[in-house]
Amino acid sequence: MSPSAPVQPADIVRRVGDTNERALRYALSPDPKLARLSRKAHEQLIPDLPPVTAGALLGPAALARHFVASAASGRYRDLFPLWELFRQRPDDCRPILAEREQALSKGRDALRRAARLGLRGRADRLAEDIHQAHGLIWQWLRETVIEDLTQVGARPAVASALLAREPELNIPLPAEPDEDWLDEAAAARSQRPLAPAVDAVLAANVDRLPASVSTLAMAHEHYPDKVGPLLERVDLDSPAIGAVLAWARDHGGAELLRARICALVEQAAGADRARGLAAWHAWRERGVDVPLPDTARAHGVDGLDLGRPETAAFMALLRNEGAGPEPQSILDGAAAANRQLGEKAYEAFVCAGLDVFLPPVLHDNPSVKDGTRCEHCGAWTWVRPGHERRCPRRSASAASAGAPDPA
Repeated sequence: MSPSAPVQPADIVRRVGDTNERALRYALSPDPKLARLSRKAHEQLIPDLPPVTAGALLGPAALARHFVASAASGRYRDLFPLWELFRQRPDDCRPILAEREQALSKGRDALRRAARLGLRGRADRLAEDIHQAHGLIWQWLRETVIEDLTQVGARPAVASALLAREPELNIPLPAEPDEDWLDEAAAARSQRPLAPAVDAVLAANVDRLPASVSTLAMAHEHYPDKVGPLLERVDLDSPAIGAVLAWARDHGGAELLRARICALVEQAAGADRARGLAAWHAWRERGVDVPLPDTARAHGVDGLDLGRPETAAFMALLRNEGAGPEPQSILDGAAAANRQLGEKAYEAFVCAGLDVFLPPVLHDNPSVKDGTRCEHCGAWTWVRPGHERRCPRRSASAASAGAPDPA
C-alpha cells in the first residue's frame, strides 16, 4: 500500500480480515496507519466493507456493536467473540452492551434455541459451542443444556463436551447404547478425546459398530482389542469391502478376513458349483488368495458356461497345474456351435492368460461391427465392458514395440 495512493476497500479487507477471528485480533491490535485514516476516508470505505471488517476498523466499540446486532439476527455464535472482546476491552464494550440490552437478549434467545435444537439434531455443533463458550455466554448455554440431562445422555458428543467442563455432573448414560448413539460417539471420538465416562461406554460396545474403515481405524488406534471382533462382523457383500480389505492387509487383519472368505466360497461351492466358482474368481480379482474348493473342481469344465470369466480362470488354473483339457479345442467347438458363445469364450480365455487364437469361424462374424475388435488380441470388445483396459496382450504388444531391434 503506497503512502501516496488512496486506501482501497480490498486493502482494508486484506489487512483487517473478513472473519470474526481476524477482525477480533485486529481490533485488539490495530494498524497505526489505518487508525490515522480520516473520518471522510472512513465514510468512503465503509459501504464497501464487510460488516465485521468495518466494525474492527472503527474500533472495539463498533465491533462489539456489530457482534450484538449479528447475534440478535440469529447468528448466535457471534456471542463467543463478543465475550472475548468484552473480556479484553471492558471499558469500550460495557456502554454498548448497556444500550443494546434488547438486542443482546435476542442473541441469548437464539443461543438457547440452538442448544435445544442441538440436543435433538446437530449434536456435533452443540458440542463445539460447549467447548467454545466462556463467561456469561457459557452460563446462558449451560442453563439450557442441563435442563434435560437425560436427553444430554442420549447425545454422546454433547455429554462428553459437558463432562469435559464439569466432570461432577451426573449425566445418565445408556448401559446398552443403540447404533445411533455409538455412531455419534465414534464420530466425536475421531475429533477429540471423549470424557472418560462416555469413552468407557463406547469402548465396551465398539465391536457393535458397523465395521467400516473409519471404525476399524478408530478401534485400531484407541481400542485395539476390539479390532478382531469388528473384523468378524465385516459385511463381505458391502460395496466398500475393497477398502476394508486394503485396510486389513495394511494392519494385520487380512488372515482373519481371508479365513471368513474361504469359508464363504466353500459354502457357495457346496450349494452350487457354478456359484462357488464365481465367488472364487470374484475374490481373486479383489486380490484375496482363495483356494479353489474341491467341490468346484469336480468334473473339470463340463457343464460350465464357457463364456464366463470364472470358467476361463478355472481352466487357466488347471493348465498351470498341468491338467485340464486343451483350451483351443474347447474354444473352437464352442464357436462352431454358437458364435456368440465363441466370442464370449475367446475374450474370457484371452483375459485369463490362456494361449489361444481367434477361431476361424469367428473371423467373418456378421454381428461384429468394424473397429470393435481389440487391436491386440482380436477379441470383440462389446462382449464385456472394459476389455481394452484389461487385455493382457496389450502390455505384451507395447513391450515388444518398445524393444530394440536385434543387432
